[in-house]
Amino acid sequence: MLDIYKKWGCEYVVLGDKPNKKSNWSLADWHYETLVERFLDRFIPLAYHSIRIGLKPILAPLEPGGDYWDYAFLELLLEGLCQRKMTSILDHLTLASYGYTYNKPLSWGSGGPEHWPGSIPYQTPEGQEDQIGFNNFAWVQAAGERLTGSKMPVIILDAGRPAPILTQNDGDLSLSEIQKIITACQADGLGENSDLPLFNENVVGCTYSLDTLKLLKGEGFSPVTIEQLFNSKKTKLNKAAKSYENQSKIAHYLLLPCYESGVSDAVLNKVRPLIKKFRPTVGFSLEEASHAAKVSVYPDPHQFSDVQIDQLRAAGCKVEILPDSGIEIATILQAN
Repeated sequence: MLDIYKKWGCEYVVLGDKPNKKSNWSLADWHYETLVERFLDRFIPLAYHSIRIGLKPILAPLEPGGDYWDYAFLELLLEGLCQRKMTSILDHLTLASYGYTYNKPLSWGSGGPEHWPGSIPYQTPEGQEDQIGFNNFAWVQAAGERLTGSKMPVIILDAGRPAPILTQNDGDLSLSEIQKIITACQADGLGENSDLPLFNENVVGCTYSLDTLKLLKGEGFSPVTIEQLFNSKKTKLNKAAKSYENQSKIAHYLLLPCYESGVSDAVLNKVRPLIKKFRPTVGFSLEEASHAAKVSVYPDPHQFSDVQIDQLRAAGCKVEILPDSGIEIATILQAN
């Protein structure tokens, strides 16, 4: 699946979600003493494979607070990677946080644990602030910097929601906060204003769910209104859309086997009527074929295994396995 995501153009992959939440584990696995180690045993192989194929792994975002205190869980995760000497993973790792506001000001928890040293798990003394708010990303970065010695990149997920479950009433209360976050993301220097969150150069992205954005536009919600929300990014969005539209798309690909001696004349003779009638793109590459809407495959189990054929289907191709007989191919063409 990761290989297919890479072929589709994905750059980052989030490996896991809220592992500090009890409901995301079986009763047998939920043990405080071994929970972090169990997660790392699952995370490390996926992270290694992601890096090997050119994807950037993102450490699973944690439930703010959570059944297992999120800040403690994150520190143990990073400490575990350091103790296992997973330098190659740490060098490519991006952290993640949820941008929930919990109906607190966007400035809540700004500056991270260094600014709020009195904050303790499940209890926030008077005059102190904690990580349970939009600035959770600053606390995540602080944990990364303390354990690795450098400020790690972080991505903010699901920004603007007051809580994981969004209701219409919550949305009404948070519209101004969502707009402030969008404004701060788009304009340099606005984060210095106390009413707006302050981002740093290591925040690589800030994402919003479609449900959250829909609250801003109501019945007028559409791709056009989304673009209007991010108007300072309009040129970039238009260029990306134009580039996508101009990409050469393969409508029909004829995938043929190729041997050490070259292309078989017998195979070419069998498929010649198909080429004359449909004029498909003819080639010998599974990689090229994966970008086609339809792929006609000349059967050769030694070159095109069932697993590889399934990978074409998983890539979104409509796959047609041709018969081995030229007469049968001709019969199919007559039927079409």
